[in-house]
Amino acid sequence: MPADPLAEFLISHAPAIVRLHRRGKADGFGLTPADLGTALHRSVRAWSAEATPAAIEEYLDKLHADDLVLALACTQGNERVWEGFIEKYRPLLYAAARTLTHDEVGARELADSLWADLYGMDTRAGERRSLLGYYGGRSSLGTWLHAVLAQRFVDLTRAAARTKPLESCPTEPATEGDPSDPDRLRYVAALSTALTEALGALEPCDRLRLGYYYLENLTLREIARLLSEHPSSVSRRLQQTRGELKRRVERWLRREQHLSEEQIRLCYDYAAEQWPFDLRRALSESK
Repeated sequence: MPADPLAEFLISHAPAIVRLHRRGKADGFGLTPADLGTALHRSVRAWSAEATPAAIEEYLDKLHADDLVLALACTQGNERVWEGFIEKYRPLLYAAARTLTHDEVGARELADSLWADLYGMDTRAGERRSLLGYYGGRSSLGTWLHAVLAQRFVDLTRAAARTKPLESCPTEPATEGDPSDPDRLRYVAALSTALTEALGALEPCDRLRLGYYYLENLTLREIARLLSEHPSSVSRRLQQTRGELKRRVERWLRREQHLSEEQIRLCYDYAAEQWPFDLRRALSESK
C-alpha cells in the first residue's frame, strides 16, 4: 500500500508544526495542529517537491505563522475571524487598487471584486474554495494580497485589450471640439436608453445594492448590514449585476438599434469621454 504523503509529513515534521501552531496562536482560532499541518503541507509542496527534511524544517520556521493561521481560519468559515480580516485588510486593498487604477470608482470595483473569491463562495465536493487557500505564508498576508490584486488588474486589463478591436489611423487629425463621428450623439443616447431599460429589468434589491454602492458610496460591510447579507455576497452580487447589465445593454443595442460590435464599442468609448447619464434618476425611475 503506497504511503500517504500528508500523513508522512505530519509525523515527520510534528515538532515544527506544533511550534508554528503555538507561534500563530492557532488555538484561539479553533484550529488543531492537524488543520495547520495540512495547510503547511500544501505550502511546502508549492515551494519544492524535492526539498530535504532539513530544508523543509528551515522553511517552516521562516513562515509567517500568524498570517497563515488567520488565512486558514477564514477558509474554514470562521465568521468572526472573517469580519476581522475585512476590517484589517480592506483599507490596504483600496489603497493598492487606487494606485493601480488611478480612479476611485474603478479602484473600489477592483478591490471589492476580490472579497467573494477570498471568502470562497464556490463549493466543490462540499468544500468551499477560497483564494486564501493558496496563501502559503512565505510572504506577509498583506504583501500576498497586494500581489493577487495586481495580478487581477493585469488580467482584467489584458482581457479588455483582447476584446477591443484595433483602431484604424485617421487620415486627418480631428480638430478640438469637432466630433469625428456624426453618429456620436446617437450612440451616446442609445447607450443611455439601453442602460435605463436594463436597470428597469433588474430585481429591486439589485438596484438598491447598486444605489448604495455607486451613489451613496457605502462600503461592502455597510451594504451587507443594511441588506442582511454577507459582505462577500454583496461583492459577488454586485459583480453579477454589472455583468447582467452589460449583457442586457448590448443585447438591446443589437436588437433595437441594429448596432454592430464595433458600433457598440464606440458607444462605450464616446460615453467614457462625455456621458450626461443620471444614474440616481434612472435608479429612482426604475422602482
